[in-house]
Amino acid sequence: MLALANGFGMQSAFALFNDYGLDAKFCDQPTIRTTVIYIDDMLMVDGQSEWAVKLSTKLRATVTPGERVTVVRLSPASGQSKEYWSGCWPDLPAGKKADLSKGVYIFQENPANRIADQQKYFTRDFGAALTRIYLDAKRPPGELRVSGDTPPPKQLLRALASDEGRFSNSAVTIRAIIYSDMAENSDLGSAFKPLSKDPLMLGQKLGSYLRRGVFYSFGMGEGVRGDPSFLENARAFWGSALRSMAAVVIGIGTDLNVPNTLPLRSVVWPVIMDFSGTPLDGRLSLLVGEDGFLVDSWLGVSRLGSAAITGTFRCTGQDDRNCHLDAETTSGIATNAPTETLTLSGSLKALTGTLGVKGQNTTFTLKTEKADRS
Repeated sequence: MLALANGFGMQSAFALFNDYGLDAKFCDQPTIRTTVIYIDDMLMVDGQSEWAVKLSTKLRATVTPGERVTVVRLSPASGQSKEYWSGCWPDLPAGKKADLSKGVYIFQENPANRIADQQKYFTRDFGAALTRIYLDAKRPPGELRVSGDTPPPKQLLRALASDEGRFSNSAVTIRAIIYSDMAENSDLGSAFKPLSKDPLMLGQKLGSYLRRGVFYSFGMGEGVRGDPSFLENARAFWGSALRSMAAVVIGIGTDLNVPNTLPLRSVVWPVIMDFSGTPLDGRLSLLVGEDGFLVDSWLGVSRLGSAAITGTFRCTGQDDRNCHLDAETTSGIATNAPTETLTLSGSLKALTGTLGVKGQNTTFTLKTEKADRS
């Protein structure tokens, strides 16, 4: 159970573990992804905690050994953000656990035996951070109502941009999960209106980019009334807005649609794409789970944009000599099509292939350069 304060109507678990703490040594492991949880403080409603339970359950199912998880409060009324807590998931790779089980421990306990208790401390501290945001910002239920005709000012984009340093300083993919109604209404744009044909160019306007960020959100439209077109308009707005800030959009909606695939390895390549005779630089980042299924993976090409990719990546042979990527983008990169096919093959050191739309004369050659594996 998530260790939330009694304000959520749940039994507090703080007293069980007050004398002990989360061991920071789990953060010393090499990891292939970090996770940031963004909580919209304008969505805190007295007595409502389902969102917190969803987050805790999803994290336990999808976080990897040693992966850092950070809780950030978004304050869209002021366009600011504040970090509340950060910790690393207490677990070890299966191979490391097996090695430890073979050891003989006389004066100390097998470190792997501490994992179950450490995970309780992680859950406690994560829940305490969510509780602090809730208690600081909660409002009566009636105040959550947002009219689609006269929505209040809301600066989610500026609040996210204020946390840009996290993305610019990251060497690995950042999985960003946002709990918010996504009801942006500011001088930068509105999620209540049909998307303009003019590009948003918010990265340039704000001077902020969210590179290496893959974004999920849930709670969209919560409390919005009198606007049946809000969800459609908001999805279009946020897809365009985040892409204009060099972020990758994977799932934005009412439900928390984070896949349960656990990434086991990461491979990142610089790429070069031949775009009608013009070479364009880019980056291909694959997080690969069991049986080669991709999760939180993406392709970005300079001057064109970025998109998430789904599919499989599998290698066979000594030193991964025979590799094959069979994937689809979740939005167009080189074309205006809703999806594109990405196929690459070769050794892990050098892959070649194409990006484009099947059945049309709109394919572009793509090749990788030296890979960064982990």
